[in-house]
Amino acid sequence: MRVWRSVVLLCSLTVGCGGPLPEEAIQEDERPQVSSPDEDGDAVPEAQWGRPELGTASLVKDIFPPHDVSLPPWYAPSPSSLVEFRGKLYFAANFENGRTGLWKSDGSAAGTTPVKEFPARPSSAASIVVDELTRVDTRLFFVADDEVHGGELWVSDGTSGGTRLVKDITPGEGDTLPYNLTAVGKTLLFFRYIPGTLDALERTELWRSDGTEAGTVRVKDLGPESSLSFTQAIVGSTLFFVLTDPAHGTELWKTDGTEAGTVLVRDLQPGPDSSYPFHLSAVGRFVFLITATPDGVSRLWRSDGTETGTVLIEEFPAGPDTYNPRLIGVVGGRCLYLTLTSLSDNRLSLYRLRVDEAGNVSKKRVATLPNPFAGDPDATPYITTFTVAGSKLFFGLAIGSSGPAPRDVQLWVTDGTGSGTRLVHRPLSLSDEFESQLYTLDDRILFAASGEGTGLEPWVSDGTVQGTRMLQDVSPGTGSSYPRAFTRVGSSVFFTAHDPTHGDELWMLPPRSSLASH
Repeated sequence: MRVWRSVVLLCSLTVGCGGPLPEEAIQEDERPQVSSPDEDGDAVPEAQWGRPELGTASLVKDIFPPHDVSLPPWYAPSPSSLVEFRGKLYFAANFENGRTGLWKSDGSAAGTTPVKEFPARPSSAASIVVDELTRVDTRLFFVADDEVHGGELWVSDGTSGGTRLVKDITPGEGDTLPYNLTAVGKTLLFFRYIPGTLDALERTELWRSDGTEAGTVRVKDLGPESSLSFTQAIVGSTLFFVLTDPAHGTELWKTDGTEAGTVLVRDLQPGPDSSYPFHLSAVGRFVFLITATPDGVSRLWRSDGTETGTVLIEEFPAGPDTYNPRLIGVVGGRCLYLTLTSLSDNRLSLYRLRVDEAGNVSKKRVATLPNPFAGDPDATPYITTFTVAGSKLFFGLAIGSSGPAPRDVQLWVTDGTGSGTRLVHRPLSLSDEFESQLYTLDDRILFAASGEGTGLEPWVSDGTVQGTRMLQDVSPGTGSSYPRAFTRVGSSVFFTAHDPTHGDELWMLPPRSSLASH
């Protein structure tokens, strides 16, 4: 398994709120048309894909041999890092014997084939999985390992002959292990972690690549004892990220892909102390974030990427009614949601932040969500996942318990009004190891949920109870198929699921013969 080299920042943050305001529905702004190249490299607007008619899912191909049945399905070998590229699905296939590969699929068994395979390293060395498939314009970048070069950055045009090593950054068999691959415009940005030795401290570097060896260069050495947090946001051609270093602690940084343009935005908690920026969210030309400092105060900030343009929006003292804030779901490019929990009554409140062109913020409380377990010990509500579909925000609401697993997980939707905020379905996954994720399809979402007499199976919802249904019982009976990684390619939707006969494999919904648009 891959060893991650960066520190993930986990912290509890606090924020306060105002009172309820009159309801005002959100009007959906003109949505940008996301485009992706087809097989000839020409852009195909997402809107032209149409609205897929969701029929019966089918197994695409049995790729993986039988695996260790003692492993939970989500830990077993399966298709991973699914991405649409040039009108097909591309994914990573990492086998138990250490063999790995980049694969592609057109939805048929015959058309599901390896693009490039990497044999397992000798037993004396650990193999590195193919990972982080990242589409950048007409190129597909990924991380892979071979016996000659170690774990390095690769690129593909979708063909075997056009799949190659980009650059052997750590010459020979040594591993560079690029991580946090991110497309910013037509450039790939990524980070490199260099472990410490007896003679040198650990450090983090920022790199960029245009897919050529000469165009793959270090942007900036971020210094000794620096480490990256996995929270970031893209605003235009700027990547905002959170970095820890000895001089500034954990603070907000930005990069435009140049050394001069890679800088600390503002030392919000001056000196080596940390402000711990969290939940970075891009709204218009700004990034919003929450910080938590040692004094127990949480703060909501807005930044345009400059020190003077990084300003405090609101400050909230610590307290039982201002616990665990979270920024979620930018809708229409101008609306951002915030949640916080009251420990005094175990309820979660949802707020809407409207941001105008100048960055001014108006706040409204949308709803306080009911908690049927509010009187029980440790029944604290919290957000698990969210996605935006059309003008609606969908989110998972979990109710905590005294153990690691939640006692309930519910699917909710809001249109920004109290009357339009409602419970859609329950339960989602109640496991502390497998979390139901929400995936935007169009104005609908796909997700994993349990139904009457079934385990976790693929579901679809348009935000109404009547429009929320199970698509298929992939693993019949009370067993779960643990559907995940839903990825739309044209009018088809690929995903990974488990059934007792085949294990964890690639599925497609619907079969190509039954595609329809309306």
